[in-house]
Amino acid sequence: MYTTLRKPIITIVSVLLLNGCAAVADSMSKMAGIGVVTEEVSTFDNAKIVNMSPAFLYAEGSWGNNVKLGARWSSKSPDYVALVLSYSSDVSSSRSSYLNLSGLDINIDGKISSYKTGRLTNHEGGDYNNVTRTIYTKSENAVVVPYSILEQMMQAKDCRLRIHTSKGYEDAQFSIERIPGGQGTAILSMREFVANINSKTGKL
Repeated sequence: MYTTLRKPIITIVSVLLLNGCAAVADSMSKMAGIGVVTEEVSTFDNAKIVNMSPAFLYAEGSWGNNVKLGARWSSKSPDYVALVLSYSSDVSSSRSSYLNLSGLDINIDGKISSYKTGRLTNHEGGDYNNVTRTIYTKSENAVVVPYSILEQMMQAKDCRLRIHTSKGYEDAQFSIERIPGGQGTAILSMREFVANINSKTGKL
């Protein structure tokens, strides 16, 4: 009887520990500004704007992608959404300090569509950090896709991304919700992003 009871207890404890790790990881990400959904009103044309700061992507067999995914939507162009590609590094790492981001292929349950960035990649560099002795850098660009494509991405059983960069391409499995260890991926914040937009357009 002891053995019979022990298995369910171990399972429950394991689930609680995993949920606890996930909750801590999500809280830390929000504190770091990763995958945060915000709203603003344009001071130029009073458009309602919804932003999602870039969040982690993941491909099986890796520890997370180098490029993060964010999003931006405006009520002035409600049928389209900008998917933001963001790469961060530092000048002391073995990775490239900057990366040009040129396009995104989206595979939704086997149906592939391709999008190019509409401008040059924005490169930013921070001040020198005396503690870590590094200069942190960021490369960012975006592709504009129909909002219906984002909705299909969210509903897909298997959505995969191929991000084109100046160093080749990077694949990610958008449908996977968590990196091993509990870290949440972009799809979790994107759900909040889409729900926020749909509440404004009456799609709920």
